[in-house]
Amino acid sequence: MIQAMRKPGATPPTGSQLNTILTLFLILRLTIVLFYVQEGPFNVYTDYYYYYWTAQLSEQGYYPFVNMWYEYPPILAYLPQAIFWFTQRMLPMGDINSLGYEIFARLLGMVLVIFDAGSLVLLHGIGRRVWNMEKANWLAWVYASLSLPLFFLTYVHQVVAMFFMLLALYWFVEKKPGASAVALGLGIASKLTPAFLLAPAVRFLWPRWKRILQYGLLTVLVVGLVYLPFVTLGGGKWVAASFQALSKVNSYGTFWAILDGNWGPGTYGPLANRLDIAQAGHTHANPAVVPGWLASLPFILVYGWLFLQPVKRDDLRQFIWFATLTDLIFHLWSRGWSPHWAMMLIPLFLLSLPNRRGLGWSLFLTGTVFIEWPFLVVSGWHALAATFIMLRTAFFVWAAIYLARTLRSALKAEAGPAFDDRITSNV
Repeated sequence: MIQAMRKPGATPPTGSQLNTILTLFLILRLTIVLFYVQEGPFNVYTDYYYYYWTAQLSEQGYYPFVNMWYEYPPILAYLPQAIFWFTQRMLPMGDINSLGYEIFARLLGMVLVIFDAGSLVLLHGIGRRVWNMEKANWLAWVYASLSLPLFFLTYVHQVVAMFFMLLALYWFVEKKPGASAVALGLGIASKLTPAFLLAPAVRFLWPRWKRILQYGLLTVLVVGLVYLPFVTLGGGKWVAASFQALSKVNSYGTFWAILDGNWGPGTYGPLANRLDIAQAGHTHANPAVVPGWLASLPFILVYGWLFLQPVKRDDLRQFIWFATLTDLIFHLWSRGWSPHWAMMLIPLFLLSLPNRRGLGWSLFLTGTVFIEWPFLVVSGWHALAATFIMLRTAFFVWAAIYLARTLRSALKAEAGPAFDDRITSNV
Protein backbone atom coordinates (compact mmCIF):
# COMPACT_ATOMS: atom_id res chain seq x y z
CA MET A 1 0.00 0.00 0.00
CA ILE A 2 2.80 2.39 0.96
CA GLN A 3 4.68 1.54 -2.20
CA ALA A 4 1.56 2.27 -4.25
CA MET A 5 1.07 5.67 -2.63
CA ARG A 6 4.67 6.79 -3.19
CA LYS A 7 5.18 9.09 -6.12
CA PRO A 8 7.12 7.59 -9.05
CA GLY A 9 10.81 8.46 -8.75
CA ALA A 10 10.46 9.68 -5.16
CA THR A 11 13.34 8.92 -2.80
CA PRO A 12 12.24 6.67 0.08
CA PRO A 13 12.63 8.28 3.51
CA THR A 14 15.88 7.48 5.29
CA GLY A 15 15.41 5.40 8.43
CA SER A 16 17.67 5.26 11.45
CA GLN A 17 20.59 2.83 11.25
CA LEU A 18 21.61 3.47 14.86
CA ASN A 19 20.76 -0.02 16.17
CA THR A 20 23.01 -1.72 13.62
CA ILE A 21 25.83 0.76 14.12
CA LEU A 22 25.61 0.59 17.92
CA THR A 23 25.62 -3.23 17.95
CA LEU A 24 28.76 -3.47 15.79
CA PHE A 25 30.34 -0.61 17.74
CA LEU A 26 29.85 -2.37 21.08
CA ILE A 27 31.06 -5.74 19.84
CA LEU A 28 34.27 -4.25 18.41
CA ARG A 29 35.09 -2.20 21.50
CA LEU A 30 34.29 -4.90 24.01
CA THR A 31 36.47 -7.32 22.05
CA ILE A 32 39.37 -4.85 22.13
CA VAL A 33 38.92 -4.11 25.84
CA LEU A 34 38.75 -7.79 26.81
CA PHE A 35 41.52 -9.22 24.64
CA TYR A 36 43.91 -6.43 23.59
CA VAL A 37 47.27 -6.55 25.39
CA GLN A 38 49.46 -3.44 25.33
CA GLU A 39 53.09 -4.29 24.70
CA GLY A 40 56.14 -2.64 23.14
CA PRO A 41 57.52 0.91 23.31
CA PHE A 42 54.54 2.49 21.53
CA ASN A 43 51.97 1.09 23.95
CA VAL A 44 53.49 1.39 27.42
CA TYR A 45 52.20 4.89 28.13
CA THR A 46 48.63 3.97 29.02
CA ASP A 47 47.23 6.16 31.78
CA TYR A 48 45.44 3.12 33.18
CA TYR A 49 48.68 2.47 35.09
CA TYR A 50 48.49 5.92 36.65
CA TYR A 51 44.84 5.49 37.64
CA TYR A 52 45.71 2.15 39.22
CA TRP A 53 48.64 3.53 41.21
CA THR A 54 46.50 6.43 42.41
CA ALA A 55 43.74 4.06 43.53
CA GLN A 56 46.30 1.93 45.38
CA LEU A 57 47.06 4.94 47.58
CA SER A 58 43.65 4.37 49.18
CA GLU A 59 45.15 1.27 50.80
CA GLN A 60 47.40 3.70 52.70
CA GLY A 61 44.51 6.01 53.54
CA TYR A 62 45.05 8.68 50.84
CA TYR A 63 42.16 9.96 48.73
CA PRO A 64 42.00 12.78 46.13
CA PHE A 65 40.64 16.05 47.55
CA VAL A 66 40.45 14.58 51.06
CA ASN A 67 44.12 14.42 52.01
CA MET A 68 45.89 14.73 48.65
CA TRP A 69 45.66 17.09 45.68
CA TYR A 70 44.99 15.78 42.19
CA GLU A 71 45.03 17.11 38.64
CA TYR A 72 41.77 15.44 37.54
CA PRO A 73 38.42 16.71 38.89
CA PRO A 74 36.40 14.39 41.15
CA ILE A 75 34.43 12.37 38.58
CA LEU A 76 37.53 11.27 36.68
CA ALA A 77 39.48 10.90 39.92
CA TYR A 78 36.96 8.57 41.54
CA LEU A 79 35.73 6.54 38.58
CA PRO A 80 38.92 4.40 38.55
CA GLN A 81 38.84 4.42 42.35
CA ALA A 82 35.36 2.86 42.31
CA ILE A 83 36.52 0.19 39.85
CA PHE A 84 39.53 -0.49 42.09
CA TRP A 85 37.33 -0.97 45.17
CA PHE A 86 35.02 -3.29 43.25
CA THR A 87 37.92 -5.38 41.93
CA GLN A 88 39.52 -5.48 45.38
CA ARG A 89 36.47 -7.29 46.73
CA MET A 90 37.09 -10.17 44.32
CA LEU A 91 40.87 -10.72 44.46
CA PRO A 92 44.07 -9.21 45.88
CA MET A 93 45.55 -6.22 44.08
CA GLY A 94 49.22 -6.42 43.13
CA ASP A 95 51.42 -4.53 40.69
CA ILE A 96 50.57 -3.83 37.04
CA ASN A 97 51.63 -7.37 36.11
CA SER A 98 49.13 -8.94 38.48
CA LEU A 99 45.75 -10.49 37.75
CA GLY A 100 44.21 -7.78 39.91
CA TYR A 101 45.40 -5.08 37.53
CA GLU A 102 44.27 -7.04 34.47
CA ILE A 103 40.73 -7.32 35.87
CA PHE A 104 40.78 -3.65 36.97
CA ALA A 105 41.84 -2.48 33.50
CA ARG A 106 39.18 -4.52 31.74
CA LEU A 107 36.39 -3.43 34.07
CA LEU A 108 37.43 0.20 33.67
CA GLY A 109 37.54 -0.25 29.91
CA MET A 110 34.03 -1.73 29.92
CA VAL A 111 32.70 1.25 31.88
CA LEU A 112 34.36 3.60 29.41
CA VAL A 113 32.74 1.68 26.54
CA ILE A 114 29.37 2.62 28.04
CA PHE A 115 30.29 6.31 27.93
CA ASP A 116 31.65 5.87 24.40
CA ALA A 117 28.44 4.20 23.26
CA GLY A 118 26.50 7.05 24.83
CA SER A 119 28.61 9.49 22.85
CA LEU A 120 27.77 7.63 19.64
CA VAL A 121 24.04 7.82 20.42
CA LEU A 122 24.33 11.53 21.23
CA LEU A 123 26.21 12.23 18.00
CA HIS A 124 23.41 10.54 16.09
CA GLY A 125 20.77 12.46 18.01
CA ILE A 126 22.46 15.85 17.55
CA GLY A 127 23.03 15.13 13.87
CA ARG A 128 19.39 14.21 13.38
CA ARG A 129 18.23 17.40 15.14
CA VAL A 130 20.68 19.80 13.46
CA TRP A 131 20.84 18.19 10.01
CA ASN A 132 18.70 15.18 9.08
CA MET A 133 18.49 11.41 9.51
CA GLU A 134 20.80 10.70 6.57
CA LYS A 135 23.51 12.92 8.05
CA ALA A 136 22.92 11.40 11.51
CA ASN A 137 23.53 7.91 10.14
CA TRP A 138 26.66 9.14 8.36
CA LEU A 139 27.97 10.70 11.58
CA ALA A 140 27.41 7.49 13.53
CA TRP A 141 29.09 5.27 10.90
CA VAL A 142 32.10 7.58 10.66
CA TYR A 143 32.61 7.90 14.42
CA ALA A 144 32.19 4.15 14.91
CA SER A 145 34.90 3.54 12.27
CA LEU A 146 37.51 6.07 13.44
CA SER A 147 40.72 4.67 14.91
CA LEU A 148 41.58 7.47 17.34
CA PRO A 149 38.62 7.07 19.73
CA LEU A 150 39.17 3.30 19.72
CA PHE A 151 42.87 3.68 20.46
CA PHE A 152 42.34 6.11 23.35
CA LEU A 153 39.69 3.86 24.86
CA THR A 154 42.54 1.65 26.11
CA TYR A 155 44.69 4.58 27.19
CA VAL A 156 42.73 7.36 28.91
CA HIS A 157 39.29 8.20 30.34
CA GLN A 158 38.78 11.32 28.18
CA VAL A 159 35.61 9.76 26.76
CA VAL A 160 33.77 10.60 30.00
CA ALA A 161 34.29 14.33 29.54
CA MET A 162 33.45 13.97 25.83
CA PHE A 163 30.16 12.26 26.72
CA PHE A 164 29.08 15.08 29.02
CA MET A 165 30.14 17.70 26.45
CA LEU A 166 27.96 16.02 23.81
CA LEU A 167 25.14 15.62 26.33
CA ALA A 168 25.26 19.37 27.02
CA LEU A 169 25.16 20.05 23.26
CA TYR A 170 22.29 17.61 22.80
CA TRP A 171 20.08 19.19 25.45
CA PHE A 172 20.86 22.67 24.19
CA VAL A 173 19.80 21.92 20.61
CA GLU A 174 16.74 20.18 22.06
CA LYS A 175 15.82 23.55 23.65
CA LYS A 176 16.38 22.33 27.22
CA PRO A 177 19.12 24.61 28.55
CA GLY A 178 18.49 23.58 32.16
CA ALA A 179 19.40 19.97 31.38
CA SER A 180 22.28 21.24 29.23
CA ALA A 181 23.67 23.24 32.16
CA VAL A 182 23.53 20.18 34.43
CA ALA A 183 25.37 18.09 31.81
CA LEU A 184 27.97 20.81 31.35
CA GLY A 185 28.51 21.01 35.11
CA LEU A 186 29.13 17.26 35.19
CA GLY A 187 31.53 17.66 32.25
CA ILE A 188 33.52 20.34 34.08
CA ALA A 189 33.53 18.14 37.19
CA SER A 190 35.08 15.44 34.98
CA LYS A 191 37.61 17.67 33.23
CA LEU A 192 37.81 21.44 33.04
CA THR A 193 38.02 21.68 29.24
CA PRO A 194 34.24 21.39 28.53
CA ALA A 195 33.92 24.81 30.21
CA PHE A 196 34.46 26.36 26.76
CA LEU A 197 30.77 25.57 26.04
CA LEU A 198 29.68 28.29 28.45
CA ALA A 199 30.52 30.98 25.89
CA PRO A 200 28.44 29.52 23.00
CA ALA A 201 25.55 28.93 25.40
CA VAL A 202 25.66 32.54 26.57
CA ARG A 203 25.84 33.82 23.00
CA PHE A 204 22.81 31.85 21.89
CA LEU A 205 20.82 32.78 25.00
CA TRP A 206 21.66 36.47 24.49
CA PRO A 207 20.14 38.93 25.42
CA ARG A 208 17.94 37.12 27.94
CA TRP A 209 20.08 37.90 31.00
CA LYS A 210 17.83 35.96 33.37
CA ARG A 211 18.25 32.83 31.26
CA ILE A 212 21.99 33.38 30.96
CA LEU A 213 22.32 33.73 34.74
CA GLN A 214 20.23 30.61 35.28
CA TYR A 215 22.41 28.62 32.89
CA GLY A 216 25.65 29.84 34.44
CA LEU A 217 24.53 29.46 38.04
CA LEU A 218 23.13 25.98 37.45
CA THR A 219 26.41 24.91 35.85
CA VAL A 220 28.42 26.31 38.78
CA LEU A 221 26.00 24.76 41.28
CA VAL A 222 26.47 21.28 39.80
CA VAL A 223 30.26 21.64 39.89
CA GLY A 224 30.06 22.92 43.45
CA LEU A 225 27.87 20.02 44.55
CA VAL A 226 30.41 17.54 43.18
CA TYR A 227 33.22 19.17 45.20
CA LEU A 228 31.10 19.80 48.32
CA PRO A 229 31.50 16.34 49.95
CA PHE A 230 35.28 16.73 49.92
CA VAL A 231 35.11 20.19 51.48
CA THR A 232 32.74 18.80 54.12
CA LEU A 233 35.27 16.06 54.90
CA GLY A 234 37.89 18.73 55.57
CA GLY A 235 39.59 18.62 52.18
CA GLY A 236 38.99 22.25 51.23
CA LYS A 237 42.71 23.07 51.25
CA TRP A 238 43.39 20.05 49.03
CA VAL A 239 40.71 21.16 46.56
CA ALA A 240 42.33 24.62 46.46
CA ALA A 241 45.76 23.03 46.03
CA SER A 242 44.44 21.00 43.08
CA PHE A 243 43.37 24.17 41.26
CA GLN A 244 46.69 25.78 42.15
CA ALA A 245 48.55 22.83 40.60
CA LEU A 246 46.54 23.22 37.39
CA SER A 247 47.53 26.89 37.20
CA LYS A 248 51.20 26.06 37.73
CA VAL A 249 51.61 23.21 35.24
CA ASN A 250 54.17 23.92 32.54
CA SER A 251 53.39 24.50 28.86
CA TYR A 252 53.39 21.34 26.75
CA GLY A 253 52.63 20.25 23.21
CA THR A 254 51.93 23.78 21.89
CA PHE A 255 53.79 26.61 20.20
CA TRP A 256 53.92 28.19 23.69
CA ALA A 257 55.88 25.13 24.81
CA ILE A 258 58.30 25.57 21.92
CA LEU A 259 58.90 29.17 23.02
CA ASP A 260 59.45 28.00 26.60
CA GLY A 261 61.71 25.10 25.61
CA ASN A 262 59.42 22.47 27.14
CA TRP A 263 59.41 19.25 25.12
CA GLY A 264 57.79 16.83 27.51
CA PRO A 265 54.18 16.47 28.63
CA GLY A 266 52.59 18.65 31.26
CA THR A 267 54.02 17.30 34.50
CA TYR A 268 53.11 17.59 38.15
CA GLY A 269 56.04 15.51 39.33
CA PRO A 270 55.91 12.01 40.84
CA LEU A 271 52.62 10.71 42.19
CA ALA A 272 54.01 11.05 45.72
CA ASN A 273 54.00 14.84 45.24
CA ARG A 274 50.19 14.75 45.50
CA LEU A 275 50.57 13.99 49.21
CA ASP A 276 52.55 17.21 49.84
CA ILE A 277 50.39 20.32 49.60
CA ALA A 278 53.45 22.53 49.07
CA GLN A 279 54.26 20.71 45.83
CA ALA A 280 51.03 22.00 44.25
CA GLY A 281 52.63 25.42 43.85
CA HIS A 282 55.70 24.20 41.97
CA THR A 283 56.32 24.25 38.21
CA HIS A 284 58.37 21.25 37.11
CA ALA A 285 59.67 22.64 33.81
CA ASN A 286 60.71 25.95 32.23
CA PRO A 287 58.49 28.92 33.14
CA ALA A 288 56.52 30.84 30.53
CA VAL A 289 58.50 33.26 28.35
CA VAL A 290 55.36 35.26 27.48
CA PRO A 291 53.31 36.34 30.53
CA GLY A 292 49.84 34.83 30.67
CA TRP A 293 48.00 38.16 30.50
CA LEU A 294 49.96 39.24 27.43
CA ALA A 295 49.45 35.91 25.67
CA SER A 296 45.71 36.04 26.40
CA LEU A 297 45.14 39.59 25.17
CA PRO A 298 44.98 38.90 21.37
CA PHE A 299 42.68 35.92 21.94
CA ILE A 300 40.36 37.99 24.10
CA LEU A 301 40.18 40.66 21.42
CA VAL A 302 39.60 38.24 18.53
CA TYR A 303 37.06 36.11 20.36
CA GLY A 304 35.33 39.18 21.76
CA TRP A 305 34.85 40.49 18.22
CA LEU A 306 33.50 37.11 17.05
CA PHE A 307 31.23 36.89 20.08
CA LEU A 308 29.62 40.24 19.28
CA GLN A 309 28.79 39.33 15.68
CA PRO A 310 25.07 38.82 15.03
CA VAL A 311 23.63 35.31 15.12
CA LYS A 312 20.40 33.77 13.97
CA ARG A 313 19.45 31.90 17.09
CA ASP A 314 16.97 29.54 15.48
CA ASP A 315 19.68 28.12 13.21
CA LEU A 316 21.14 25.21 15.15
CA ARG A 317 23.94 24.83 12.63
CA GLN A 318 25.25 28.21 13.70
CA PHE A 319 25.32 27.10 17.32
CA ILE A 320 27.39 24.03 16.42
CA TRP A 321 29.73 26.09 14.22
CA PHE A 322 30.21 28.65 16.96
CA ALA A 323 30.84 25.96 19.58
CA THR A 324 33.50 24.35 17.36
CA LEU A 325 35.07 27.73 16.65
CA THR A 326 35.19 28.44 20.38
CA ASP A 327 36.91 25.13 21.09
CA LEU A 328 39.52 25.80 18.40
CA ILE A 329 40.29 29.23 19.83
CA PHE A 330 40.49 27.70 23.31
CA HIS A 331 43.10 25.20 22.13
CA LEU A 332 45.08 27.90 20.34
CA TRP A 333 45.10 29.96 23.56
CA SER A 334 45.86 27.04 25.88
CA ARG A 335 49.48 26.56 26.90
CA GLY A 336 48.99 22.80 26.90
CA TRP A 337 47.84 20.20 24.40
CA SER A 338 47.29 16.56 25.27
CA PRO A 339 46.80 14.22 22.30
CA HIS A 340 43.58 12.77 23.73
CA TRP A 341 41.99 16.24 23.60
CA ALA A 342 41.47 15.46 19.92
CA MET A 343 38.54 13.34 21.10
CA MET A 344 36.73 16.57 22.03
CA LEU A 345 37.39 18.19 18.65
CA ILE A 346 36.66 15.33 16.28
CA PRO A 347 32.94 15.04 17.20
CA LEU A 348 32.62 18.81 16.77
CA PHE A 349 34.33 18.66 13.36
CA LEU A 350 31.92 15.96 12.22
CA LEU A 351 28.85 17.74 13.59
CA SER A 352 29.89 21.04 12.01
CA LEU A 353 30.71 19.53 8.63
CA PRO A 354 28.98 16.15 8.15
CA ASN A 355 30.67 15.62 4.79
CA ARG A 356 34.05 14.85 3.27
CA ARG A 357 35.53 18.07 4.66
CA GLY A 358 34.60 17.15 8.23
CA LEU A 359 35.96 13.64 7.71
CA GLY A 360 39.13 15.09 6.21
CA TRP A 361 39.65 17.38 9.19
CA SER A 362 39.15 14.44 11.56
CA LEU A 363 41.59 12.20 9.69
CA PHE A 364 44.19 14.96 9.45
CA LEU A 365 44.02 15.55 13.20
CA THR A 366 44.20 11.79 13.75
CA GLY A 367 47.39 11.59 11.68
CA THR A 368 49.12 14.45 13.50
CA VAL A 369 48.15 13.01 16.89
CA PHE A 370 49.56 9.57 16.14
CA ILE A 371 52.81 11.08 14.89
CA GLU A 372 53.10 13.44 17.87
CA TRP A 373 52.21 10.67 20.29
CA PRO A 374 53.48 8.09 20.77
CA PHE A 375 56.02 8.13 17.90
CA LEU A 376 57.76 11.45 18.62
CA VAL A 377 57.56 10.95 22.39
CA VAL A 378 59.42 7.67 22.01
CA SER A 379 61.94 9.03 19.48
CA GLY A 380 62.66 12.33 21.25
CA TRP A 381 63.21 14.24 17.97
CA HIS A 382 62.57 17.83 19.01
CA ALA A 383 62.88 19.38 15.56
CA LEU A 384 60.30 17.03 14.09
CA ALA A 385 58.06 17.51 17.15
CA ALA A 386 58.20 21.28 16.65
CA THR A 387 57.29 20.85 12.99
CA PHE A 388 54.15 18.86 13.79
CA ILE A 389 53.16 21.15 16.66
CA MET A 390 53.27 24.10 14.30
CA LEU A 391 51.45 22.10 11.61
CA ARG A 392 48.64 21.34 14.05
CA THR A 393 48.57 24.97 15.18
CA ALA A 394 48.34 26.20 11.58
CA PHE A 395 45.53 23.72 10.93
CA PHE A 396 43.59 25.02 13.95
CA VAL A 397 44.03 28.60 12.72
CA TRP A 398 42.87 27.68 9.22
CA ALA A 399 39.90 25.69 10.54
CA ALA A 400 38.89 28.57 12.82
CA ILE A 401 39.04 31.03 9.91
CA TYR A 402 36.98 28.66 7.75
CA LEU A 403 34.28 28.34 10.41
CA ALA A 404 34.28 32.09 11.07
CA ARG A 405 33.76 32.72 7.35
CA THR A 406 31.04 30.07 7.25
CA LEU A 407 29.28 31.80 10.12
CA ARG A 408 29.72 35.21 8.53
CA SER A 409 28.12 34.06 5.28
CA ALA A 410 25.20 32.56 7.21
CA LEU A 411 24.72 35.53 9.52
CA LYS A 412 23.69 38.19 7.06
CA ALA A 413 20.16 38.23 8.40
CA GLU A 414 19.40 39.89 11.72
CA ALA A 415 19.28 37.61 14.77
CA GLY A 416 15.76 36.38 15.35
CA PRO A 417 13.95 35.63 18.60
CA ALA A 418 12.59 32.23 17.64
CA PHE A 419 15.30 30.03 19.19
CA ASP A 420 15.40 32.11 22.36
CA ASP A 421 11.64 32.10 22.78
CA ARG A 422 11.41 28.32 22.43
CA ILE A 423 14.04 27.58 25.07
CA THR A 424 12.88 29.99 27.73
CA SER A 425 9.94 27.78 28.69
CA ASN A 426 12.27 24.84 29.34
CA VAL A 427 14.71 26.41 31.80
